[in-house]
Amino acid sequence: MIAEEIARALERAAAALEGDDALAAAAALEEAERACAAAQAQGVQLEGEELAKLRELHRRGEGTAARAAAKLGRALDGAGCARRAVTAYGR
Repeated sequence: MIAEEIARALERAAAALEGDDALAAAAALEEAERACAAAQAQGVQLEGEELAKLRELHRRGEGTAARAAAKLGRALDGAGCARRAVTAYGR
């Protein structure tokens, strides 16, 4: 069923993000997007528990993505500070 395909893809995306694997997360999200497009094309209406599960998986992925983005931001800030320190020391 399409809802199960979407759920599996969202679960893989969240797990990939939790494991810092952005490429795998992107691939899983593309699978979820294709499954959503297929559901829409077929006129599938997701309701009740299926929809609630997908919403929860989506929230999990959003939270994980936000944490990954914050981690990347901290790494970039640290690299910038290190670069400035090296430049200042080299003067």
